[in-house]
Amino acid sequence: MARNKSTVYYSNNLQDVLFHLKTVQELQVFGGCTSTRKLPSSSIILSTIPEFQNINMHEHFVEFGSAVTISQILDLGIKRLPNAFFEAAETIGTPFVKNIATIGGNICSPGIKKTLYAPLLALDAQLEIHSVTETKLLPISKFSEVPEGSILTKIKVPINEWDISIYKRVGPSYEISDDCASFVFLANTYKGILSEVRMAFCGSVSLRSKEWENKIIGTRLPISEKVIETMIEEAEKDFVAQTDFLNIICNPILKDQYLNLVRYSLMQLT
Repeated sequence: MARNKSTVYYSNNLQDVLFHLKTVQELQVFGGCTSTRKLPSSSIILSTIPEFQNINMHEHFVEFGSAVTISQILDLGIKRLPNAFFEAAETIGTPFVKNIATIGGNICSPGIKKTLYAPLLALDAQLEIHSVTETKLLPISKFSEVPEGSILTKIKVPINEWDISIYKRVGPSYEISDDCASFVFLANTYKGILSEVRMAFCGSVSLRSKEWENKIIGTRLPISEKVIETMIEEAEKDFVAQTDFLNIICNPILKDQYLNLVRYSLMQLT
């Protein structure tokens, strides 16, 4: 029986990668390959390219190369990163997996949105995408997949202080399945008023409703039980609308877990 052949390409820099993407048919890009059981016929590995492993700290954001590993992220320490983002990274796999899994792979892996997606979505992260002809900066909220012939090179994560920062993961530990999801709730207050709110839930369904956020911004604190119940009802409508839009049938437990997390988060404002 003939064996399936797989060709793996290695490059030294971004220009080499773009050349291979342009010249090799159906070439697929990988980081640490932790989500891949079998490589396709043609693939290129980014984890050995130095410029994709850079971390640059700025006053208002941190910039990660797409091949930065989860361990490298955690080595920065929670004081230098948004809490929800750091806490999400802590839940990813075993120490071995953390040493080889990359932030770019976590974002670009097809199918279920992986662990870092919810905090990046809530934080309004931006993705730098290169092709042979252009470089563009894309909000992660507008991202679906890397276009053919392009590559994710950098992830820019805003560094803001939040009065309330909650990260929760549902589903089995160290496993990615339809029953897994990450939840993030961020809030700031000013003079007894809820001034800013971000909420994201990502797994088999990816959800962040700015309409929901805008409805609760400006609420006086402590928040009332009536407002909590109203916002939970709105969150349920958004969840159902998103699953209908994506034509996804979720385990009912996933929706219940989401709504319980919404309630728990809003209770922190009472």
